[in-house]
Amino acid sequence: MADRDDAHPVPIPVDRIGVRRPDRAEPGPDPGVEVGRAVAGVLRHLGAVLDREDRLESGTGTWLEDFSSDAGAAEEAARDGTLRAIRMAADPLNFAILEALSPDAGIPAQALAEATGLGRLPLAERVSDLVSAGLAVKLPEANQVAGTAAGAAIVAIVHRAVDAGVRDLGMER
Repeated sequence: MADRDDAHPVPIPVDRIGVRRPDRAEPGPDPGVEVGRAVAGVLRHLGAVLDREDRLESGTGTWLEDFSSDAGAAEEAARDGTLRAIRMAADPLNFAILEALSPDAGIPAQALAEATGLGRLPLAERVSDLVSAGLAVKLPEANQVAGTAAGAAIVAIVHRAVDAGVRDLGMER
């Protein structure tokens, strides 16, 4: 196996994550759409897992069909997934991780640990949580982590809100 240089970010092609990624500083026209797309991706994955489990000998094999025909269940799952992503992003250490990430390139796990002051294990746990919410992606082949459009959108919303609050207090940043 060829040696890799973990110190340099690895560009992530758009199709790697499967979503359109806006510039980190300016999310798409509606940051909520970016978060919603990430949540939908997570829910599609979970739905596929549950469908496969349901088709095993002990299941009925009808879970996915039942879920697909219930608009209320889809709305509840999307709401819960969105609130979960926002809760995760609202944690100060998780938010620091999201701020350090870019949806356009990976950052070595060691550099992320240094930037956040977290040890390797606590960082790995938090990154896994952010990945499960669609806010980050792991690039295991390069030992790197990257942001997603949804993670960048939440960071941009918080930065805009803070800037507006500081301006309304009569202080410029």
